Amino acid sequence: MGERLTSCASFKVYGINLVVRMLREPPDALTVHCPRGASIRYGQVVMAGDGFDEGSNSFREMPPLEAIAAFEEASEGVEGHYFYRHNEEYRILPLDSIIIAFP
Repeated sequence: MGERLTSCASFKVYGINLVVRMLREPPDALTVHCPRGASIRYGQVVMAGDGFDEGSNSFREMPPLEAIAAFEEASEGVEGHYFYRHNEEYRILPLDSIIIAFP
C-alpha cells in the first residue's frame, strides 16, 4: 500500500483539500447509508493539505494518510475534481465533502 502513496508524491495539495484514491468496492469495515438515497463513494487518503482554512483563518484537523474517507456523490455529477494515474481514479476533495474518515 505504501507504493501507491508514494506514487502521488510528484505533486502537492494545499489547505483543506485531500487527494483520495477511489475504491472500487465499499470497505468491509463500514458502510454508510444516505437517508435521501444518494450514492456514497469511498476513497483512501493518499495526500492531505496542511489543514489551513482560509475562510476561518484557522487550522483544521485533517484525516490521516491511508484513512478511508466516505463522501456523498450526487447523481447529477462527480464530487470534486478527478484525474487518472496508472489506471486508478483519484479525487481532489475539500474536507467539508468528507462524511467520515476512519483508519
